[in-house]
Amino acid sequence: MHEHYLYLEDKYAQMGLNTILQSSNQKRFRPLDGRSAGFGLTQSDYWIKLSIENPQNHPLKRLLKFDYPLLDRVSFYRMNSEGTYSKKISGDSIGVSQHEKKDENIVFTLTMEPHSKETLYFHIRSKSSMDLQLYLMNDDQYYASEVTKTALLGIFYGGAAIMILYNFFLFLSIRERSYFYYVIFQIADILALLALSGVALRYLWPESPEINNTIIPFLIVLAHVLAIVFTRTFLDTRALLPKLDKVLSGILIFSIAILFLTAVINYFLGLILSVIVLFVTTLSLVSVGLIAYFRYNVRASKFYLIAWVLLIVGTTLTALKNIGLLPINFFTIWGTQIGVFFELLLLSFGLADRINVIRLQKERFQDEAAEKAKVLTDLLRKSKDELEREVQERTIELYMANQELHKSVSAKESLLKEVHHRVKNNLQVIISMMWLQRRRTHDEAVHTLIDDSTARLQSMAVIHEMLYESNDIAMVNLEVYLRSLIDLCRRNTLGESVQITSILHPFEMNMDTAVTIGLICNEVLINVFKHAFSAEETGNRLVVRCERRKDRISLRIKDNGIGFEGFAQNKKCIGIMLVHSLAEKLPEAQIVYKKWHGTYFRLEFLNESDVSDR
Repeated sequence: MHEHYLYLEDKYAQMGLNTILQSSNQKRFRPLDGRSAGFGLTQSDYWIKLSIENPQNHPLKRLLKFDYPLLDRVSFYRMNSEGTYSKKISGDSIGVSQHEKKDENIVFTLTMEPHSKETLYFHIRSKSSMDLQLYLMNDDQYYASEVTKTALLGIFYGGAAIMILYNFFLFLSIRERSYFYYVIFQIADILALLALSGVALRYLWPESPEINNTIIPFLIVLAHVLAIVFTRTFLDTRALLPKLDKVLSGILIFSIAILFLTAVINYFLGLILSVIVLFVTTLSLVSVGLIAYFRYNVRASKFYLIAWVLLIVGTTLTALKNIGLLPINFFTIWGTQIGVFFELLLLSFGLADRINVIRLQKERFQDEAAEKAKVLTDLLRKSKDELEREVQERTIELYMANQELHKSVSAKESLLKEVHHRVKNNLQVIISMMWLQRRRTHDEAVHTLIDDSTARLQSMAVIHEMLYESNDIAMVNLEVYLRSLIDLCRRNTLGESVQITSILHPFEMNMDTAVTIGLICNEVLINVFKHAFSAEETGNRLVVRCERRKDRISLRIKDNGIGFEGFAQNKKCIGIMLVHSLAEKLPEAQIVYKKWHGTYFRLEFLNESDVSDR
């Protein structure tokens, strides 16, 4: 019927029915003249004048339906038999229970008498888009159209719900953020469409129509805020398009600010701001998709770009129909729903393809890693074989060298033992010669001198004999050496009448140090056995102690004899001179020689191992 009605625009929203009925205003009514019944967003009120006739011989019952459920308030005026006008009201500012069909549609029932003519008036006030499609139909046509509409909405919202749930379960399975942002973005998108189509008014808040007029701008802006968040994750703009990502971040902040404004400002301004956000966001998101596809050849951006293009085409068709630039048909009526459905579908395909690309990349990386691992394994195997071969060759070389070294060491050890044996034999020869020389003279002074010298030679011969018999030809066991010296001195002197106590700790020393200590010990012991005791006395005791004290070696010799007087005056004695001379060879040596209940001698020097550590 909208092709046949006349309309009048009340720009100041001040005209009532009586004013409209004036002849001057009746002349202002004009036909659509081929344009659609959409007048877009406007703050004007509109009046519709419709003349109808019943040529039948029986009454006709018809329904007058405005096919845009978001009109805030529609007043229907009809002249009654008394010449006055009755008034009916409908619209989305009135609860669904007060609508004639108890649904979201704006419908007025009309019953006409036979062969009658009437002029009907409609006053439309709305803050939403002014879409004044008016249809005259019977009950069957109305219910048939509702069945078709319900089926289409069921297909659309059912398919959307399935895709949203499917992607939500995928998110729970793989924990990919893009799926989560897709789900909440599409939920906001679907809620906005539910409000725009009037379905939300019918099922969600039928007795609170004011919610519908408040929430539409909010949901439109929220859907585009989430679209930006989804895009940044889906196309990875932060890494791929950092400059454009900053632009998207700015638009996101702007959109969030508008989102809060829509909750406090009036509905008309909220719609204006939501339309601004819609155009700015859509333009930027499409630009990002174009750049990602053509410049960086991002595979997922193909689905993304097609989805947004189809959405733009669908919403543009509906918008152009609403402002009267396109005729009313299936595509202009359902353009937004079609666009949103394909956006849902294609973005879901894009997410699936993105995961598929990730899977293929993962498989490729795994194949490359396996190939590299194989090459590395072969390389390691070859290196291992070469290393084992080199180790084996080197082991053989070391074994041969070790055998040669062992032969050389054995030869040197045999040689050194032979040297020690010969030295000991030579010393014995010298000692024998000195004993022969002693027998040739009866001078006691000469005898004493020869005895002292042979004792010194014997102390050195003992060490060479020990080294010859020992497995270690470099080190001397000081305990064994000193015991041998003590026994030797006791045999050569009056030592059988002396009780000797030896406290000797076992440790080893090199030959030079051991010879030095042995000579010093020999000199002191000869002096003790010669001068401290007499053969007639009993109870003679001698204590020899050699031990380690921390980092020093201590040799102490104590007797209970007559004591040694005049130590200071006898420093020029050859024995004492020899002791001091030998002590100078020892590191940090100290000598104490005093009379104390007999004679006490102590020699301390730094342990040769500590000297080597320094």
